[in-house]
Amino acid sequence: MNDEELKKLWQSQAVMTDQTSIERLRSDAESFRGKIIRGNRAGTIAALLGALIFAFYAWSLPEMWMRIGSGLVVFGSFFVLYHIKYSASIRELPPDHLALPYVTYFSEELARQRDFLRNTWKLLMPTFVGMGLLFWGMAQPDPTDFPWSMTSLVIVPFIVVFAMGFFEAHKLQKKIDELDQLEKSTTK
Repeated sequence: MNDEELKKLWQSQAVMTDQTSIERLRSDAESFRGKIIRGNRAGTIAALLGALIFAFYAWSLPEMWMRIGSGLVVFGSFFVLYHIKYSASIRELPPDHLALPYVTYFSEELARQRDFLRNTWKLLMPTFVGMGLLFWGMAQPDPTDFPWSMTSLVIVPFIVVFAMGFFEAHKLQKKIDELDQLEKSTTK
């Protein structure tokens, strides 16, 4: 092969264009947005269901500590709902004709979700304390009757949720770092 044939072969190769990478970025952003919307819906339903159940408990249980604990769980549910609405909600996608805003949009939304996941333990703390008071109330009038087996059924899922939040936040940070590298390489 001579130089001219090599040049033609090289030019005929399929190359990933900027448009292809923009489409991939747009697709990733849409997929991420859909995942967050579904997750927020599930969280909203769970928080509302928890609020309803524990509101009934707060109204009907005989022991004061049980009612206070149930009320705190209701408060915790509304606290979570508030943060789902204002901290974990996701913005609309940027217009299709703008390339760079997809990188910025996706990076910002990943950062917002990362921060939300890192703070999951703070959001669930009122519910956790409320459950503790509820169980304390169940042990009255003899605190040696504390229901440790039931408590472990609450503590273990809380630990799992906290761990999953930190793990997901770490994964999102990796994706943010990749987008930052992509943004730096396109601005050079």
